[in-house]
Amino acid sequence: MITIEFNEVKQSFYGRHIFGPLTAQLKGGQITAVTGANGSGKSTFLKLAGHLLRPAQGTVTVKTESGELTQAALRQHLAMVTPELRFYDRLTARENMAFFLGLRGLSLTEAAYRKILDRVELPASAVDHVYTGEFSTGMRQRLKMAVLLACQADIWLLDEPGANLDEAGRAMVAREVQAAAAQNVLVALATNDPGEEALAHACIALAGN
Repeated sequence: MITIEFNEVKQSFYGRHIFGPLTAQLKGGQITAVTGANGSGKSTFLKLAGHLLRPAQGTVTVKTESGELTQAALRQHLAMVTPELRFYDRLTARENMAFFLGLRGLSLTEAAYRKILDRVELPASAVDHVYTGEFSTGMRQRLKMAVLLACQADIWLLDEPGANLDEAGRAMVAREVQAAAAQNVLVALATNDPGEEALAHACIALAGN
């Protein structure tokens, strides 16, 4: 089982205190909601968890049964959905997915690609001949979830995954998050959405500055 441990972590940028000191543990098979007002550090928390940022103070440790993961090894375990993820506007959904998965040394058969798009309720027949630059924000969010699923990662760091989604889309996110946790995936949700918070087994509330 994978765990991510925060030990007396403080974070600041240019002298501005963001949060901390914080001690917490995230576990595989568990959904953890990270909540707090805008500016409280939810997105920063996820980046620290994924070793995309270094804490100003304290340690963030990712462990498996075999021991601590280095930053390089962690990349193969980690997948994220964030507002910062951007697709190439002049590529199709299939081409964008092939690009992002290729960075991880992965590929999808046509059948697997279509199955994943069906899971996120973005049928391939509706998008195969459309550039993603023509997608609505909700379609782009569904495609982010499709990339996440295709990565087959065991750590999911999700920054407001229901953003720009309708009720059906938010239900899809809830279904996939719960299914992942049931397969021992470690799921962390940065959210202010009560529906997403209700999915969680544990909650980390950030007070911010």
